[in-house]
Amino acid sequence: MFAAQRGWAWRWASSAPVAEKERSGVGRFPLVRRKERGFSVATNLRGLAAGGPRLAASVGAGCVLLAALSVHAQAPPNPLPLRWCLQRAEAANPDLDVARAAAEAANERIYPAGALPDPRIRYELSNAPIGDLDLGSTPQSGQGFGLNIRLPFPGLLKSRRKAASAIALAMQESVGDEARRVAAAVEWAWVELGFAQRALEITEESIDLLRQFAKIAEAKYKVGEGLQQSVMHAQAALTELLEERLQRQAAIRSAEARLGALLDLPVDLSLPRTLALRQPTPLPDAAALVERLEASSPRLRALAERIEAAEHRKRAVRLEGYPDFDVGVGYRVRRQVPGDPVEGDDFVGASVVVRLPLDRRKRRALVAEQDALVRQSRAQYRRMRTELRDVLMRRYADLEQANRTIALLEDGLLPQARQALDSSRAAYAVNKLSFLSLIDSQVRLLDAQLRLQRAIADRRIAFAAIEASVGVSLRPAAGVSDGG
Repeated sequence: MFAAQRGWAWRWASSAPVAEKERSGVGRFPLVRRKERGFSVATNLRGLAAGGPRLAASVGAGCVLLAALSVHAQAPPNPLPLRWCLQRAEAANPDLDVARAAAEAANERIYPAGALPDPRIRYELSNAPIGDLDLGSTPQSGQGFGLNIRLPFPGLLKSRRKAASAIALAMQESVGDEARRVAAAVEWAWVELGFAQRALEITEESIDLLRQFAKIAEAKYKVGEGLQQSVMHAQAALTELLEERLQRQAAIRSAEARLGALLDLPVDLSLPRTLALRQPTPLPDAAALVERLEASSPRLRALAERIEAAEHRKRAVRLEGYPDFDVGVGYRVRRQVPGDPVEGDDFVGASVVVRLPLDRRKRRALVAEQDALVRQSRAQYRRMRTELRDVLMRRYADLEQANRTIALLEDGLLPQARQALDSSRAAYAVNKLSFLSLIDSQVRLLDAQLRLQRAIADRRIAFAAIEASVGVSLRPAAGVSDGG
């Protein structure tokens, strides 16, 4: 009986939260780029070292101090607040650096997309006799210099620039989306670490309590008032709890590794106990969240910018179907030779080359391709909007369920389980209750405690997932930063 109940309690308490299995709604919020100062510090140290041997001791002490400060800056505070984790993620998370770099690259593409092609300088040697290559032997010989530039059809460069600008805006929104996703993932990992730590504490308390029960059973057996079977049940139950403690310790290490990877911390760094997991923020209104989703979600705003970029690319492809022009000017240097009617005057010239897009079938195919891409972008927007609404409502249901579970456990099951255990201990002491019934009462209390901590953790995870889906913070700054 004990093994079945303990196994059920462990499977329920250690099951992965919904937020880990379904992350399509995890969103983002803008973060601040870190500032690198290593180069300036190193430069200053090199300058000090150049001052002479008398500064060597100062330089060495400075290096030791810098190393100590670097280690201290890496060490998390104790207890571990969520604010520190979020700030660390802003500065060190590699996914955010990737998104920021991609946004910077997209921003740098705007000007080249709308710029004219580079002009070309032309040099030509004309009418030089093959025999002696003498440019002064005939009136037609000379050296020419020219400048050519291609002029696209009016409006083409503007459309390309607008398309690149829309993509850059989409990438900026993606940075916000990635930041929201990372923040939600950090909070989830922080909450899971806190739950694992508290579950281990509850398990340790249960082990101590069960050891007391085992001593009572052994004492009663020695004086002939108890059964050997009770002692064996106590030892078996204690062994199961010791095994569960190992599982709890492994869960802590796993949560530390997950959070450490998000924060780019050393793999051998042990994280301290987290602050309280309980989140007092009231339940938001579901209808209002759905209404503001389209306007506030950075993921949807990024897709909207991509739709606009596709529209501009489509217009640019259409304009590419019209002629463009190569305009050139030239200057030909000549020598004065006998019989030259213009007595060696230099020549000037100009040229215009028009591209004739005669293959209309190819042009229609390119335009049709862009039209299909526009429809694809619109469909992606609608699909993402539907997915975010679905995720939002499911997370909202998780939040409501967690609220009801917390209320049920705190107001009913947990006090009842404590009272039942106290009553069972008193009854067992006077031989009015079997040892298995005492163990059963202890299991019920342990199960209620674990379920309460799991519900508190799930509530916070669901709230973070809702914020990630909507794209805005729904909690006061203190409610997120202090961990409570």
